[in-house]
Amino acid sequence: MSARRLLAPSAAQLVEVLVSSAEDAAPLSSRLRQLLIARLTDTSARAGGPRRRLDAFSVERDDAGFTTPFAWGTRAARRAIGTAAARGVAQGRHADALRAASEEVERLCDRAERGLSRPGSLGAWLRGEPAPVRSLCALEAATWAGGLLALVTPATQGALGVGVADAWFEVPGTKLTLHGRRDAIAAAGERRSILRLRDGLPGDASLAGLAIEGLVESLAAPTRALPARVVGAWPDAGVCLVMDFDEDVARTAARGLVSAAVRRCVVPEDDRLVVAA
Repeated sequence: MSARRLLAPSAAQLVEVLVSSAEDAAPLSSRLRQLLIARLTDTSARAGGPRRRLDAFSVERDDAGFTTPFAWGTRAARRAIGTAAARGVAQGRHADALRAASEEVERLCDRAERGLSRPGSLGAWLRGEPAPVRSLCALEAATWAGGLLALVTPATQGALGVGVADAWFEVPGTKLTLHGRRDAIAAAGERRSILRLRDGLPGDASLAGLAIEGLVESLAAPTRALPARVVGAWPDAGVCLVMDFDEDVARTAARGLVSAAVRRCVVPEDDRLVVAA
């Protein structure tokens, strides 16, 4: 896999990269999709147990990432709240990210208060925290939303969706859910491109993670069309990686997902769990 590196691109340049593509829409091949589902089904069936989620981080991290229990905190909550805040600002419903994030925290707490949030959800956690913690969550989320909005502010109206819902794909007949994160999505001819906001610096496995985002995007799409591009943005480092997505990248991503499923489901890896070329 390869990607172009953009150093401190302006928002206008980044949006142009997202919305420009001369290629026609290309679907994910049926053979690759069937092979991937077969391998994941085999892995899940032999593992049993509770429902598991696979995502880009499952591929990027080592086995330790699967043994650390998840717990809500200000850092864990900031993307979920910040995405909603960015969407509110982009749609003109809020004047600034902090106000939007504060109102999202209040909305989630209200839902939990009325019994509309499931146990363990973000809203349920926020409701049980003191006001200073909720305020800190809003501040962290506003920072996240501000970083996203700074990247896509000059977008042509209607060409770019900001703060869109993530992509999800339930692997048929299994307890595996594939999760693809996307913070903005752009029309690119007949195809779409996605933008993924990231923390810190790009790591050695960053391209593998971006490939997973693109594969789950195509699995979840009604047309199963491959995205034109997947762009990862690391605002802290002033770096963007632009990956042109095609069937070869999707195949590599599928291998990564199968490998991660083997580790996630604690099943010894064998030759049957390698997606064929």
